[in-house]
Amino acid sequence: MGIVILWGKADRAWSQVSCTEPVETGSGLVSGKADAGTATCVWLGVPYAAPPVGELRWKPPQKPRPWEGVKETREFCAACTQYGGMMSIMDCARIGKIIGSEDCLYLNIWRPRSEAKGLPVFFWIHGGGNMVGQSAMSLYHGANFAARSNMIFVSINYRLGPLGWFTHPALQTGDPIADSGNYGTLDIIQALKWVKENIANFGGDPTNVTIAGESAGGMNVYSLLVSPLASGLFQRAISESGAPRAGAMKDGKQESDWLLSQLVVKDGLAESGEGAKRFVESKGQEWIASYLRSKEREEIYSCYRSSLYGTLRGSHQVFIDGTVLVASPMQSLKSGNYNKVPFLVGNNAEELKLFLSPMMTKMNEAELCQFIKDSDPDRDTVKRSELVQPGYWPIYDPLTRLGTMLVRSAGVDSPARAMSKHQDDIYAYQFNWDDEPKPVNFAIGAAHGMEMPFVFENFDQGPDSALRFAWTEENKAGREKLSALMMSYWANFARNGNPNGPGLPEWRPWSDKPGSHNRMILDAD
Repeated sequence: MGIVILWGKADRAWSQVSCTEPVETGSGLVSGKADAGTATCVWLGVPYAAPPVGELRWKPPQKPRPWEGVKETREFCAACTQYGGMMSIMDCARIGKIIGSEDCLYLNIWRPRSEAKGLPVFFWIHGGGNMVGQSAMSLYHGANFAARSNMIFVSINYRLGPLGWFTHPALQTGDPIADSGNYGTLDIIQALKWVKENIANFGGDPTNVTIAGESAGGMNVYSLLVSPLASGLFQRAISESGAPRAGAMKDGKQESDWLLSQLVVKDGLAESGEGAKRFVESKGQEWIASYLRSKEREEIYSCYRSSLYGTLRGSHQVFIDGTVLVASPMQSLKSGNYNKVPFLVGNNAEELKLFLSPMMTKMNEAELCQFIKDSDPDRDTVKRSELVQPGYWPIYDPLTRLGTMLVRSAGVDSPARAMSKHQDDIYAYQFNWDDEPKPVNFAIGAAHGMEMPFVFENFDQGPDSALRFAWTEENKAGREKLSALMMSYWANFARNGNPNGPGLPEWRPWSDKPGSHNRMILDAD
């Protein structure tokens, strides 16, 4: 297999380029740093919006507040408010506890340590069910991708859970954007606007932006594809294991009524849900809006129960509000009423294993976290029965295959089929790598999210990472070749809308014709 690694050409030796020289943004000067051990400069925690706190809670993001002097942007910002879970942290003591901050609308920028200008921009949206996750996770660090692909890498935080997607009549203003309830989606759009206005000062090309995301990040990519508000803000799109999903406004109203009743009861203003309903009905909309905005984030989140990986009661999907999302994403794709750009989309061969294994152990999430931290991947200390109880073994692979078929149908084939009626430049893949040592390959294999270390070449994520059990000397050569291949495909696509390039196996566009080769299988030799 021929492999091309896209090493970027620097204008002069990267060691001679300063990363601390102030860069101008629309709100003030920022100063970054050299990313240790890499040929990149990085700016961490750059504000792209004003903190959405106080009266700005449940309102569209506002432009960042100007500052005087030079802001040092050298540390990651806090995560957006969420329950701690293994998808966002590996601090076992904080599993199931409220973490993060409402002041979280910041982005990070990596660029090659050169003086090159007009570089393509890769804009990454993290996953986590729109309930958990953060851009600071080592899995999403963009140094390797930026250096080897010779492009700008941007990652962002956006509001999550009930602070990101929330609608209630008391919060309505008459402005259809403000009343959409889609604050997390609007955050992502605001970050794209910030990139369009400022990224040239970091060496990026604001007219060559690729949006990409995994899981909920991929779902948000679909939302941006169909949102008229995102038109012109990106030129290509990538969805990894995402799906075009959205919810109805009436469902959001039911969710907010439930939360309001929970808060009223917890505050002793009523004794039951029915009593809370009567109490709320006796109050005006202004009182309700003020009451909701007065609650601390801990009070709001205490009404929700943290479940697997910190996820919450409710779906926290984007709302079909008529403005941010005019119609359901699939309806928009079928009708051709969407932002038509080259599209790369795919799934993993064993998606469901990420969720099945934690549910089929004898351990809760905190215990599983501690087990992972205490186990030594260099010794054969992990047994299959510890990862998946023996009673589940006969159904484990059949359930996995069913889950993969559902994800592929909803997230890849159905939208690709709809979009192919309006454009030809659609490329699909399936990630099949499952060469982990036993029994990790049985429990995890090519699970949901396993493609990301390969795309970003982020195999080393620290001593506490669960993924350290996947990497061995025996599979090193194969996974590094596959990583180089995938990074080349992703970078080529981000650069010009086509993943193909010299020395790479041909990747044909998606086709619905019988017997056609409609997806690239990504695996090691």
